[in-house]
Amino acid sequence: MKKSKKIRSKQMEEKEIRYNRIFHQVVTTVFFLLFALCCLLFLIHIKTHVVDGQSMAPTFENGDRIFVQKSQDPKRNEIITFEPKDKPGDSFVKRVIGMPGDMIWLENNKLFLNYRLSETDGYLTDGLNKLAMDLPDGTLKINISMSVMSQLTGLNKIPKNCYFVLGDNSKHSTDSRVFGLVEKNQIEGVVKYRYFPLHKMGFVS
Repeated sequence: MKKSKKIRSKQMEEKEIRYNRIFHQVVTTVFFLLFALCCLLFLIHIKTHVVDGQSMAPTFENGDRIFVQKSQDPKRNEIITFEPKDKPGDSFVKRVIGMPGDMIWLENNKLFLNYRLSETDGYLTDGLNKLAMDLPDGTLKINISMSVMSQLTGLNKIPKNCYFVLGDNSKHSTDSRVFGLVEKNQIEGVVKYRYFPLHKMGFVS
């Protein structure tokens, strides 16, 4: 009887060991699959970008590394990366200042931009001199190049799927003041997180 009990006890131990081994294998496999899925989702929705230059200082410095959520529908004041038309394969990082539908008007080499106005507010038909003297609340006054002036002539609002972008360091930034509006299909995504340098890690705004 004792020998039979020992045999059964040994069989039960072996069975328990087998079950534990199978359980650990299943857990390891599930964990690996979940990890692989997370990595895949990360690669699908997130890209990395290395800041080049000082155009976004003090928000970003040269060499900062950031995560960009792939999206072509940024909100106002969000920071985006995009491919410039004249430099295929390159990537710029700027802040969205003007959105599709924002009211704009031109005077000499100056662009006036106001997102609170609509075409029914009357400012667009009151004359440019009055606009310059009596700007409505929220109006931005931006010096632009002659080529951008030519590009925007005849428009009273930013067209659909177009954005006006600026660098935070305006004195050292090549942005929409120089190359004009950024189109939706140029946009790579919205900057969400800085992961380097380590002491500056965190979400950005």
